[in-house]
Amino acid sequence: MKTHDARHELEIRAAAALKAALAEVSTIKVREIRPQASMSGSDSSLMVYVDLFGQRHALACEIQPDGHLQNLRLALEELRTGAAHRADHALPIIVAPYLSPEAQALCKENKTGFVDLEGNARLALGEVFIVKRTLPHRGHRRPAAAAAWQPAEQKKLPVHIPAARHGAAQHAVA
Repeated sequence: MKTHDARHELEIRAAAALKAALAEVSTIKVREIRPQASMSGSDSSLMVYVDLFGQRHALACEIQPDGHLQNLRLALEELRTGAAHRADHALPIIVAPYLSPEAQALCKENKTGFVDLEGNARLALGEVFIVKRTLPHRGHRRPAAAAAWQPAEQKKLPVHIPAARHGAAQHAVA
């Protein structure tokens, strides 16, 4: 039950992140977001339908619980296989809690768009390109993505209080 709840929550967050990335362009109108069972059955996927300049576009979104390169390669292969069977010529998109620069490059090489829950995105819809980038993380490895993800407004930022300079007047508050 817990796995199903976590997967459903990730699906909701993925849909919200995708909508937010698409909302960056005022001419893109999201018409429908429909959950679908993944071809492998292990992960979730979404079909998203948008209108852009009066033309309908379909996005086939594979939701990955993590952005590990090995899992990402499998998801990219699944998207490629699924695209061959789809008549709607859907654009392949990977959605994950976090995609490293290496994972983003792999998506780019495979002509697959991506959105992560950290705010990174690269989408190409006809003549419209959406590219969003957040600051890279210091560590090479991230903890389990589902457990580590927090909305940006909930993350605690370090506070630096400069020490008083030697010889400078110090004021005391009574």
